[in-house]
Amino acid sequence: MVLAGVLALLLAASAGVNAGVTMFTNGSLSSMGLTSACELSLYNSIDCDPGVSALATGSYGGSLNNATLTSLVCQSACGTSIAQLHDSVAASCGTTAALVPGMSFLALVDQVWSNWNQTCFTDPTTGDNCNDVIAAFPNVDDIMTLPTADLCSYCNVQQLALLQANAYSDAYTQDWQSTYEAVAQACNLTVSGFDPVQSAFNVTVPSVEVNCVSGNTYTTKDGDTCDSIAQAYGVSAATMFYINPTIVNCSAIWNGTDLCLPQTCTSIYTVQANDTCSTIAAAYGLFTADVINFNSQLNVNCSNLVDPVPYWGSTLCVSTPGGTYTGQPLNTTTSDSGSIVSPPAGSPVAPGTTTDCGAWFVNEASLNLTCAQICLSNLIAINLFTEANPSLNKTTCDSDLVAGDAYCVNPLPGWNYGNSTSSNTTTTTTSSVPAASTPGAPTQTGIASNCDMYYTVQSGDTCETVAAEFGITTAQFLAWNPAVSSDCTSGFWVDEAYCVAGDTCDTVAAKYGITTAQFLAWNPAISSDCTSGFWLQEAYCVGISPPAPTQSGIPSNCDDYYVPVSGDTCDTVAAKFSITTAQFLAWNPAISSDCTSGFWLEEAYCVAVSP
Repeated sequence: MVLAGVLALLLAASAGVNAGVTMFTNGSLSSMGLTSACELSLYNSIDCDPGVSALATGSYGGSLNNATLTSLVCQSACGTSIAQLHDSVAASCGTTAALVPGMSFLALVDQVWSNWNQTCFTDPTTGDNCNDVIAAFPNVDDIMTLPTADLCSYCNVQQLALLQANAYSDAYTQDWQSTYEAVAQACNLTVSGFDPVQSAFNVTVPSVEVNCVSGNTYTTKDGDTCDSIAQAYGVSAATMFYINPTIVNCSAIWNGTDLCLPQTCTSIYTVQANDTCSTIAAAYGLFTADVINFNSQLNVNCSNLVDPVPYWGSTLCVSTPGGTYTGQPLNTTTSDSGSIVSPPAGSPVAPGTTTDCGAWFVNEASLNLTCAQICLSNLIAINLFTEANPSLNKTTCDSDLVAGDAYCVNPLPGWNYGNSTSSNTTTTTTSSVPAASTPGAPTQTGIASNCDMYYTVQSGDTCETVAAEFGITTAQFLAWNPAVSSDCTSGFWVDEAYCVAGDTCDTVAAKYGITTAQFLAWNPAISSDCTSGFWLQEAYCVGISPPAPTQSGIPSNCDDYYVPVSGDTCDTVAAKFSITTAQFLAWNPAISSDCTSGFWLEEAYCVAVSP
């Protein structure tokens, strides 16, 4: 079955005022040209626990291995609600194709319903969940050696029957068919047929030539997960999920799926329950941004790092990914010297894009490329690509691309420490001092492991001249190079490399899209001129992280969020935080003026802003 290669169907907690689970978020199907009745029926929530999201796959829905979760997911009201959604979609949509021809919306609903039945069927005598009963069978190498009471039990036989009759899954393999036939013979069962039923999905996926940056591919086998593959090959599970749209469920990848492996990294890490990107970065001597850049599926604020069942897995690269590019070059202007390259003549530079750039990509309309394809072909992480080209938002990157515009695909070291950006011009920035992101000469002790740029001292240099050349203060230069004496008479040697770029209050604020005033207000131990209280290897507040997903338009200086609960309205939330409803609506412009649209449970809204 090819469903996994076409659709990543994720059930999510309903964002509306009525609690529940939805297959599609409100408004997500507005561009598909559906009838109003069909579209509205697909936004209906089902009265199920969010754990039902695990059932939106083509795999067999076995034991949930958790009695509490099983009880919640398998409430009879959930099955009734899914059946009602089936009736509603059948009446409103019929066989309307979903995302591609041959796959109907109704079949997607029925896939969840079928998996719910497989997960929740019970022994009619004891009332026990059959998958839990089967999970407690003795461990045997051959199912036919099970005790007869287990082999021929209602639960075991019914499981095989459900597998055979499931038109929405590829779980009923030739091995399962042979097993069903053997069990039927051993238990004297009368079965009308053992062949798998015809799939409810009739999808033909056109072949697509995959541009695999690493040149390393892998064909999955039974039992593979994103994490098991990532750990076996030393790659990021997050990046693997990002570059392989054929992965629907990282915990149960379809057997026989051809994957492109990301570039390998020398160090990998398994995310733990209380981790943050900052704690991981600190443990490995990285910037938080490095952790995000090395692992493309991570959000820019790292909010999707930890989840009870992370949809991308839990294995991260904590060293710079490397590898050999084997794909075909795109329309790119580049330099091998690490020096600044002028934007291609006749192509406007995208607004805000850095001009401290060693390679450019011109987005020709005829190429019809996605951001992921551009990044893969130019060996740049999606996070770095969107940071260097701020007119592109990571979540809407493909639609943000402007035909004919030039985008930087190789920002040079230190690109984000100045004002070398474009407003649709072709201005370039040059530097007379050679510098590199890694030391090109011996270094002394004490330099921070996360130094961004190094300079090798030449004859005639002083601490003051080097600092001035790189736009930093002498105090900063001495702080980043503690082996140098305060009067620069000791520890400052020709032909040794010194750190010349690191964080300042201004650069940190700019990096996180806040003002220096906000940064200082949130970190009162730092002096107003940033010369005291701002130390290497210390953590500082750079913003208030929303506790849940947010909508567009919330101001960058929001410093407090609230997640509505059932019964909340715009007026009650405003009153709760001693603000006016007008202020609440102004800070959350995605909400309609009458609060009937854009105000959802499970989403975070701004309830306070800093000056």
